[in-house]
Formats: sequence, structure tokens, C-alpha cells
Amino acid sequence: MSTAKPRHRPTYMPSLLDRLIDDAPQLRREHREIETLDSEGMRHLIRRDLSLLLNTTNLDDELDATRHAAAIDSVVNYGIPPLSGNYLANRDWNVVEKAIRTAIVRFEPRLLPDSLRIRPVQHEDSTQYNRLTFEISGLMHWSPIPVEFRIRSMLDMEIDRVTFDTDALQGQ
Repeated sequence: MSTAKPRHRPTYMPSLLDRLIDDAPQLRREHREIETLDSEGMRHLIRRDLSLLLNTTNLDDELDATRHAAAIDSVVNYGIPPLSGNYLANRDWNVVEKAIRTAIVRFEPRLLPDSLRIRPVQHEDSTQYNRLTFEISGLMHWSPIPVEFRIRSMLDMEIDRVTFDTDALQGQ
């Protein structure tokens, strides 16, 4: 007779978005598949939520930091500041990186803030005019140890849209 204990499978709180979406309004209680995801499933959810986050324009330009300090860090200010309207050559990478980092640290708690790296990726392709390719990497909360997260992204400055390169996923 085996005395082996069943393996403990960690559970995770669904993201705010997942908790607000009602996929089955006829059920009194939602399914909880998200609580028992494997690391690849969690990576997929983080990519989905980063896409929503980085393609949403926040209110940074309209909020006064002294009068609306609480609103700046709340879901009222979800997203990133508008980055379109300038040529990429005129845009300081540090400003773009700071906007992306701030949004991720504020609204994506599944990525460890101290591990977060956002770096530009150089392109030789001349068709990439006014587009900035960058990589987001870091560690995502996982039990028993954090797991690597990495995705290549592209910001199109003309339409203010971020897309993810699913073919360039590494460390996953």
C-alpha cells in the first residue's frame, strides 16, 4: 500500500478581468480552471492581459498628480499614455520604456517587478518604419519557484498599437 501523499497543486487567484467576465451567466458559480493552470497556461493569460493593458490608453495626460494621486495608481488609469503622434526618431526610448514598465508594475502583479526587463530590439528590416520592437522579460510568480516569462512586442507609433510576436517566444 502506497503512503505517498498526493502532490499539492498550487492555486492562483484569477486576474481582475477574469473575475469580472461572466462566461456562464446561467451558472451560480463559475468554473475555476484558472486556479489550477500550468505555467504555460499562465503565460498565455499574462500575454493576453498585457495585450489589453498595452493597447489601452490611460488618463495620465488628463490627471493632475497632486490632486488625483489615488486615481493615478487605480484602475481608472489603466493602460499606457498615448505614444502615437510622433516619429519614432523623435521618441526617447526611456520615455517609452518607463510608460510600459509603469503600466506593467501597476496592473500585472503576476510578474515580479524587480525581475522586469524591457529592452529595445534592433531591426535591420527597412519595412519596420516608425515601429519599435522590444522585448518584455522577467519572472512570473509560480510555486515552488518563479518561472521565466519572455515575449517580443512591437509598438506601431502611427496607430498606437502593440502586437506580440508569438513566433519569437523564448524561455517558455
